[in-house]
Amino acid sequence: MVGCMPSTTPPDDSPTGVDQPHAQSADEVAGALGVDPDVGLSADEVERRRDRVGRNVLEEASGEPWWQLLWQQLANPVVVLLVVAGVAGLLLGETIEAIAIGVVVVANTVVGFLTELKAARSMQALRGLVSTVAEVEREDRRDEVDAAELVPGDVVGVEAGERVPADLRLVECDDLRVDEAGLTGESEPVAKGPAPVDADVTIGDRTSMLFTGTTVVQGRGRGIVVATGQRTEMGRIAELAAGAEQGRAPLQEGLDQLSGRLAMVVVVGAAVLLGIGLLRGRDVAEVVEVAVALAIAVVPEGLPAVATLTLAVGMRRMADADALVRRMPAVETLGSTTVVCSDKTGTLTRNQMDVVDVVLADGADEDALWRGAALCNDADVDPDGDPVGDPTEVALLHAASEHGLDWRTLREEQGRDRAVPFDSESMRMAVVVDGTVHVKGAPEALLDRDAHAELIEAAERMAGRALRTLAIARRPAPDGEVADDDLFDDLELLGVVGMQDPPRESAEEAVATLHTAGIRTVMITGDRPDTASAIADEMQLDQQGADGRVVTGRELRAMSDEELADAVADVEVFARVEPAHKLRIIEALQAAGEVVAVTGDGVNDAPALQQADVGVAMGGGTDVAREASDVVLLDDRFGTIEVAVEEGRRIFENIRRFAQFLFSWHVAEVVVVAASVVVGFPAPLAGLMILWNNLVIDVLPSFALALEPSAGDSMRKPPRDPAEPLLDRATVRRLLSYASLVAAVGLAAFWIGRVPLGLDVDQSRTLTFLAMSAGQVLTVFNVRTDHGSGFAGATRNRWLWLALATTAVLEGLALLLPPLRDVLGLASIPATAWLAGAGLALAPLACVQLTRLVRDRGR
Repeated sequence: MVGCMPSTTPPDDSPTGVDQPHAQSADEVAGALGVDPDVGLSADEVERRRDRVGRNVLEEASGEPWWQLLWQQLANPVVVLLVVAGVAGLLLGETIEAIAIGVVVVANTVVGFLTELKAARSMQALRGLVSTVAEVEREDRRDEVDAAELVPGDVVGVEAGERVPADLRLVECDDLRVDEAGLTGESEPVAKGPAPVDADVTIGDRTSMLFTGTTVVQGRGRGIVVATGQRTEMGRIAELAAGAEQGRAPLQEGLDQLSGRLAMVVVVGAAVLLGIGLLRGRDVAEVVEVAVALAIAVVPEGLPAVATLTLAVGMRRMADADALVRRMPAVETLGSTTVVCSDKTGTLTRNQMDVVDVVLADGADEDALWRGAALCNDADVDPDGDPVGDPTEVALLHAASEHGLDWRTLREEQGRDRAVPFDSESMRMAVVVDGTVHVKGAPEALLDRDAHAELIEAAERMAGRALRTLAIARRPAPDGEVADDDLFDDLELLGVVGMQDPPRESAEEAVATLHTAGIRTVMITGDRPDTASAIADEMQLDQQGADGRVVTGRELRAMSDEELADAVADVEVFARVEPAHKLRIIEALQAAGEVVAVTGDGVNDAPALQQADVGVAMGGGTDVAREASDVVLLDDRFGTIEVAVEEGRRIFENIRRFAQFLFSWHVAEVVVVAASVVVGFPAPLAGLMILWNNLVIDVLPSFALALEPSAGDSMRKPPRDPAEPLLDRATVRRLLSYASLVAAVGLAAFWIGRVPLGLDVDQSRTLTFLAMSAGQVLTVFNVRTDHGSGFAGATRNRWLWLALATTAVLEGLALLLPPLRDVLGLASIPATAWLAGAGLALAPLACVQLTRLVRDRGR
């Protein structure tokens, strides 16, 4: 017992913590904190200390306010370009164009804002903050208080089933075991004791400490509060997570690059055309009209809306697959992922122990083994059917039930006459039930190497597979009173069972699929190296080309940045790591150019989840992990990541597909407008005509392309290079070829209208409007695929046909409805012009499809 210490200290010198309490004796910690563990603090001293350190609560992340979500939509570079174009149109007197652009900006902003607001509210629904009550000793009296009122120096008692309310230095304990999986990643409960440990051990090996948020699964203990609130290990991890910086999504980078180039084209192109027009002596008003038309032609009004809607649909699809997306760009970022760094406990594994191997002793009765495993057991289930107790004992109960034993009825009928509790030193337990002593314990505690060689070898083989082993035995109850140790004499050995926290269902398959898709899976865990290595073997992480080496947190701490950079290139398992180590690993991978997804469920995972390019938390994990993530897997299945990655890849390919379609249209418009200035023709398209076509063609067919189903081979391809632009060279080449064809159609239509058909300017513009818009809409079939027929599999996308039909109706209304036609500056045209326009519109589609047919036959 700790010696007596003064119970109070001067107000201006109230202790607020102690350095490395795990390495000091309980006496030293009590002395540093000015408390007698048998008496506790006085009420006045508690108030003084609370005034200095504050309440024992973590600073709760408030989340992004609604106005910040709204600003993020408005700060989109493409939206900024639209606003600039709208303001320019307004200043030049083009009021209708400005109003139309304003409508587009508002619509895009509202869609993006409502989508992200819904995700934020979904996260609010996931939060389940639990109030904790602590049993504290103050002024030589035991009382229950709100855990938020604890201060350093308080003496707190804990027992099985309770959550630790603050960081405690143990003073005394009785058979105390604590589940620290959420904090350290340790899969098995940790045996605790008051003896000090080395100063430089990791959190998972600080057995003299209890940490906030962990759960006592067995025994009881008393400890001195050494840290509260943000000063606890959980608080430090939360601060580490808050300091981690998350990079921008590849899609955001790609759109920003395009936006910057568009801005340059708008400024330079308008200036050049203004200069050319004025040098040619054209009317200033006409030149200004052409410049405005060029500006409208360059800016893709539909890009922000379609990109936002595409990601929103991706969010909905992922939600259907039990993946809640908190930030929209994360949908596409998953598709660019090159490395998945995963926690082990609760992510790759189920965070529950299962019996996976049993070896019976010669002539032993299996029923007797399971009877002993269930009776020599302190675990139980609560009224809701949830297990209560040590996970190892819970696993034995599950196994007994699976072997047909009704252990509940057995316990009720026979009762327990005597019990010797499991002790961390003797590593064994015994109960006397109905004249029989049932025993379980570590094999080395029950088995004699000479007498039980086969069982010893079986236990060693299990241990080599990182299984936790227990021997089960029995004997008749002795007559009369005997010492506890005598109950373990003359045992009849029944067998040895091996348990582990097994991989989640489909996790191994998901790792293999990710490997086929060119994505490495790296395990980063706080668990022991042997356990981590065994799970890695089951998950076949060595199939990824790893050298089989396991790097521990202590080794990592000694590594330079250069050594760590070499390690992350081929090491697939990092064990016994702390949150800061995990964060350093993620940063090293990102520095090597990897796009990193991090999965986890514990408090210890939060900093890495925040730092990752995309953080993926388990829905059943901690609040801190969920708050730090971009995606939450509601079904807690690692395999859902595979679905999310595939969806992300589909989304990116579709975004590239509709961007190719959309920009080919705008390039065609620019070429037609610019060519008219160069050759001295009137502009073939007026500003409102261009804006109308942009609003109709940019949005509907583009959005239909964004909904193209997956071709089914996306997970058999490697990830795209993170440095690869949204529009790569091959895409740009195709884009320019499609644009050239549509531009040629537009120029030919205007010339045909003016010369062979003898139409006036408005009628010729109407013919150009018809031919170009119809030609571009049909180009959707050229863009659907880069090879083969553009009509193959088109029936799978019903949205495509709906979009084409709607677009045709809207374009028809513009050409045939007099009020709308007049507003747009269109005119009635003769039947010959309609025929000419239809024929020209078919040319781009026919040219590309025939070229592909000839090329494919040649191959």
